[in-house]
Parts: sequence; structure tokens; C-alpha cells
Amino acid sequence: MNRIFFLFILLIFTIACQNEKRDIEKILSYMINKEIVFPNTIQSKILGRDTLTDILNQPNYKIITYIDSMGCTDCRLNLFEWRARIKEIEKWSVHVDVIFIFQPRDEKELLITLKHNQIDFPVFYDGSLAFVSQNQLPMDTRYSTFLVDRANRIRLVGNPLYNSKMWDMYKNVVENAM
Repeated sequence: MNRIFFLFILLIFTIACQNEKRDIEKILSYMINKEIVFPNTIQSKILGRDTLTDILNQPNYKIITYIDSMGCTDCRLNLFEWRARIKEIEKWSVHVDVIFIFQPRDEKELLITLKHNQIDFPVFYDGSLAFVSQNQLPMDTRYSTFLVDRANRIRLVGNPLYNSKMWDMYKNVVENAM
């Protein structure tokens, strides 16, 4: 009886894993080559102060990460690691902009986090979730960071902070863009 139960549980896990893999493949195939549109409603700010920037309209490669207001923004964003990656990006032969788009629940908390991590470049506030809804992006955090090319088409999906192979893929795509 225990053997049959074990095989039954194993079968359930196998089916669940296959379904999850199919779901991931479906989402990624939907996202890859999708053109990203930046709504006019998102506000650019530097350390909480409104600022004007045309960074979103520049024909550069961009690493975009959007963060909703659920949970600990500081923990999920990992700005300390991003600062280290940005320093590395600045040495690449191709210019790449790093774009943070926030849907902050508490702008004061976000400002404290940005100041603490010395993020003194434009970030974007999207209180109405226009970026996610207009681009029809999944809210799952596994898909909230991606690389877009000069035409704002998604080339890679995944957070390069948590996976060195993903970081290498980002570098390879950008470096081979020349």
C-alpha cells in the first residue's frame, strides 16, 4: 500500500512540474520579442523629486525591473546588488540603461530605501499600474525583470541578480548587439 501511495504522489509531482514548465514556456514565448511601451503617466523622480528625463525614449538597450507594492520593496529589489551590477554595466562597450519602475504603496518608505542605497538616478513611479497593464505583463516577480533591445523589444526575461548564468546571458546579448 505504501508503495502505491508513493507512486501516486510521485505521479502528481511529475504532472505538476510538467504543467508548471508548460506555463513558464507559454509566458516566456508571449514575452520574448514583445514591444514594451512606456505610458505617459509614469513619473520620473530622483530621490523623491520630480525630474524630466528622456531615458525611456532613447534607442538604447535597457534592463527594466518593475516592483509592485507587495511585501518588502527593499528586500525584493536588492538595490545594493543592483548598484554593483550597474557599475559593471557602465564598463560594457554598449550603453545600457537600467530602469526601475515602482508601484509604491508608501512613497516615503521607497524614498528612504532609495536614499539608503544611494540610488541617485531617475526611477519611475507608476501608481496606476499603467506600465504592467498597458504592456499586459505578468505580475509574477519571476518575470518582472527583463532586457529590451534598442527597439524596446524584450530579448531576455529573468532577474540577473539571482542567477549568474542569466547575468552572462544579458552580457552576451548586449555585447553581441554591436
